[in-house]
Amino acid sequence: EENRKSVREMIRAIDESSRTAGQLLDHAMVTFRTDNLADETVDLSELVTDVVERLSPLSDLKDIEIAILKLEPVAIKGDAILLQSALHNILDNAIKYSSGQTQVALSLTKQDGFADIVISDSGPGFQDGDSEALLKRYARGQNAEGVVGSGLGLTIVDEVMRAHGGSITLTNNTGGGACVTLSFPLG
Repeated sequence: EENRKSVREMIRAIDESSRTAGQLLDHAMVTFRTDNLADETVDLSELVTDVVERLSPLSDLKDIEIAILKLEPVAIKGDAILLQSALHNILDNAIKYSSGQTQVALSLTKQDGFADIVISDSGPGFQDGDSEALLKRYARGQNAEGVVGSGLGLTIVDEVMRAHGGSITLTNNTGGGACVTLSFPLG
């Protein structure tokens, strides 16, 4: 039993180190690409579908369904790789913080000159006062204890959104869970 405990701790440490190294590389890539932002037409509905498909094995492991509730056709100018990275970070967090046999809901809508990607989960949500602080480098929420993470995911998302003239909004769902809105200006 003592050996099993040691092996579990080693696996967790390796997982955490690997995740941190990956996030550091992602952050460096985001920093470089925002300085040289690509200006291509990006189909957000296609991007959403692709990221959901890529994360399906992870969500299946946790028995979490990623449900696309609404997917309006939306195209924006921007950097597809950065946008994919931002959405991947948000969905990865939603899966990571949700308990099994739940749902992560996602929608892409257009209204009032903006395209909004809204991701809602059934996890613990954001603690009061955490929202702005969580966008800072290496910041982790008060409820992140025991969850592997580097504190860079939301920083990456915030930087990508600002580079595209958009914003990220962190709120809680009425019945519990987190809700993240990525809002892009159209035209």
